[in-house]
Amino acid sequence: MSTLTDIRPTSRADALAETLLQPILAGDWRPHDRLPSEHALAAQYEVSRAVVREAIARLKTDGYVETRQGKGAFVAAAPGATAFRLDNGEAGDTHLLELRALIEADCAALAAERHTILDLERLCAASDAMRDAVAKGGLGLEEDIRFHDVLAQAAHNPALRRFAAFIGRHAREAMQLARLSRLKEQNRLAEIEGEHQAIIFAVSTRDPQAARLAVQYHIASGLRRHGLS
Repeated sequence: MSTLTDIRPTSRADALAETLLQPILAGDWRPHDRLPSEHALAAQYEVSRAVVREAIARLKTDGYVETRQGKGAFVAAAPGATAFRLDNGEAGDTHLLELRALIEADCAALAAERHTILDLERLCAASDAMRDAVAKGGLGLEEDIRFHDVLAQAAHNPALRRFAAFIGRHAREAMQLARLSRLKEQNRLAEIEGEHQAIIFAVSTRDPQAARLAVQYHIASGLRRHGLS
């Protein structure tokens, strides 16, 4: 059974919050999914319900969960979106994408060095999910977000992963309207899939420089596709 009883009481809420964050970042708990009840979490991790409430409160503050009166805690629609803040007008679309290129390139380089077999399987599954969504007539936006979230997770640096999730989601929000208007052509979607495959190959062969360059090329191509370069 999972337990946090060996951890100092003042640290248990932090430890539980980090534990509960893992399935959110991994995509096992999806946006709008209900978390286990306060009672169930307290029993599973052998902590008091006060510790559970504090852990949930911290996840709520960081933007990963939201609470509903009488219904419990749920994964937020855009997990982590408030963990960091950019003031309105502080960064334009191109600025966000440039920052995303820097952050995600580092994520990819670390992922090439540190990934596990499970990380690689999740990366391939995310790429396959996007291809399937497009084949069914969709744009694969959520699946694309999932791919980049998994790539950041494979870096095994929690701070970098959270910042990458924040920047990535804000950058993709900036591109969403352009995506709707420009990415209906199948060749553009095929380009994205090919770029994802290049990233996967570089990560799988544990080549940090190739992974870094593959991400930089992918995001530079995204700027071009969306008319932002």
